[in-house]
Amino acid sequence: MKTITNFVLAGLLVLVLPAALKAQDNNQETNETAVSASDYRGQSLVGGTMPFYFHYENQTWYNELAYMAMIGTPKNNLLIGYGESGDIYTDHATGNRAYETQIFHASLQLGGDATIWDRFLRLPLHVYVPIRFHSGYNRLMFDGQYAGNDDNAARSTKNFLNANLGAGLGASYDLTVLDRIPILGSDFSFDAVYTRNPGVMIRFINDDDDPFDNDNGNEVGAAVSSEFLLMARVHRFLEANIGLSAGMRFSKLNWSAGPYEFSELFSAVVGDDIPPNEMNYSGFFLGITW
Repeated sequence: MKTITNFVLAGLLVLVLPAALKAQDNNQETNETAVSASDYRGQSLVGGTMPFYFHYENQTWYNELAYMAMIGTPKNNLLIGYGESGDIYTDHATGNRAYETQIFHASLQLGGDATIWDRFLRLPLHVYVPIRFHSGYNRLMFDGQYAGNDDNAARSTKNFLNANLGAGLGASYDLTVLDRIPILGSDFSFDAVYTRNPGVMIRFINDDDDPFDNDNGNEVGAAVSSEFLLMARVHRFLEANIGLSAGMRFSKLNWSAGPYEFSELFSAVVGDDIPPNEMNYSGFFLGITW
């Protein structure tokens, strides 16, 4: 939690610092006629790599790099991630081996903002409370073998679906410099958003024959996620109607195997008792905006 707090503080600092670089305020007439960075806010398509960690039932099933792509805005976006590993993982419960592990991840975020300050300290700094619905899907796929029997391999899957609703703190800063910067232009925007979201995690029945997993029943447990997004955008790159986006994203999800209990969810939200199962990733991204 301390790491996440540091991310948020650093993000807000990045948003405020550019204000010191602006030598003078635009007068009222300029504000009415000039085109500002906020007028260019739109969709972004970005990609990158990220360390992806998946821990379930007291063992780590994936802990390597994965590829990601995200489309949308800091408010509404869809992220897709995929990774694979040839490392051997041992199923501690059965003593069997799992290898050539693959992970597929999809994350959808939707929501709105409740404004705290529209122009904080008379700067183009919008401070707000983000209210977000977050839904994620994780599919863990691997080839498994009985211990000591390399001829008996089968594809096994574990499927997880979570739904969370929460709030946090966010800020956006639009900067329009008076003197155009070569190549980059004069319009920039910066966003930092953090949310903490309680909800539910469902592990549903495997869709493949799994000779290693005798428990094919559904699980419904309490879940809590933390999301942090930092994004900087350069608008009208090379004077075109397209710009550049760069930033980083951190996501962490903890959940219990069930049965679902509200008291367990409350303890997870306040940080008293964090569920042992965990999925997290963090990484930098680069792309375009339009």
